[in-house]
Amino acid sequence: MDKFSLDTPCLILDKSLLLKNLSMMQKEAASKNKQVRPHIKTHKCTQLAKLQINQGATGVSAAKLGEVEQLVATGISGLLITSPIVSKIKIDRLIKCLKIDSTIMLIVDSHDNALQLNQAAKEANLAINVLVDIDPGVGRTGVPYDKALDLGAFINHQTHLKLKGIQCYAGNLQHIKDYETRNKSSTEVMSKAASVVKTLKQHNLPCEILTGSGTGTYEIDCNIPEITEIQPGSYAVMDMEYYAIGTKKDVNHFNTFLPAMTMLVSVISANHSTHVTVDAGTKSLYFDPITKPKIISHPGLEYHWGGFGDEHGKIIAQTTTKLPKIGETIELIVPHCDPTINLFDKFYIVENNQVIDEWPIDMRGKSQ
Repeated sequence: MDKFSLDTPCLILDKSLLLKNLSMMQKEAASKNKQVRPHIKTHKCTQLAKLQINQGATGVSAAKLGEVEQLVATGISGLLITSPIVSKIKIDRLIKCLKIDSTIMLIVDSHDNALQLNQAAKEANLAINVLVDIDPGVGRTGVPYDKALDLGAFINHQTHLKLKGIQCYAGNLQHIKDYETRNKSSTEVMSKAASVVKTLKQHNLPCEILTGSGTGTYEIDCNIPEITEIQPGSYAVMDMEYYAIGTKKDVNHFNTFLPAMTMLVSVISANHSTHVTVDAGTKSLYFDPITKPKIISHPGLEYHWGGFGDEHGKIIAQTTTKLPKIGETIELIVPHCDPTINLFDKFYIVENNQVIDEWPIDMRGKSQ
């Protein structure tokens, strides 16, 4: 089937472009002796996670325990949970996962949580691999840099916790448009994390891992020797938010990775000379007040949120461009890939514009 014959709205993954993106990230990381542990919060798809590992990733990162349960159930290992697991019900679920795969790692940012996890592991006769989570200035999770040694020592004294290192992920820096500003900011943040690694080792504490970084800062952070692995997510599929930032090679555009994922929408109403209406609103496209979808199939057309609401979108045309006709299919790059993907059940996999497979987005909605 030709992809333009698919029902809409739908998500398309060009397999050739996807493989190029995965290969490029692995090559870039390997050139700096770094491992890649991609974050699946972007694509929410176990088949894509397996492909990333087959391409050389050391494992994958996940933000939610529900995602980890799905990954474990499909036999994927090398898992890092990047958010704290603190409630009893979640710790009980975590223990069930650890009984299947004891190599799962998770982050800790408090003494209380360390005690909780140690007690649960003791009762289950398990050992849990943990990383100290450092707050790089986001204020979200993690301890301040100067508290990492204390927490690391505390974890190391727990009978059923194994200290493996630290996590420092500066999500607030990933989309800084100006490359030099992003370079300076990320280098400062991750250099402080590198200092923590040195401090832990000076105090004879285990610290074999320093993990962090993302699609927007990987080329910066890979220059820091103490970083052992990176956690990029969006690089696999890409979106307009990332295409809006600069890189070392091009200060105005981020063209290192290709738009492997696109969305198809259809014109469902064309009763006005100023615009047409398509079948994708905010229930299909994550709303970003600054960044809009980019239409790539029809030069001269522009998507507008236009106040059309949850189910519908507005397409306008430049002065010299004709509006599309009713029933016409339009292809676009989404503003923000992660929350958009979470709205769909599957990817249609294409090669040369022909649909060759369907991959379930089997971790979508797993927010617990």
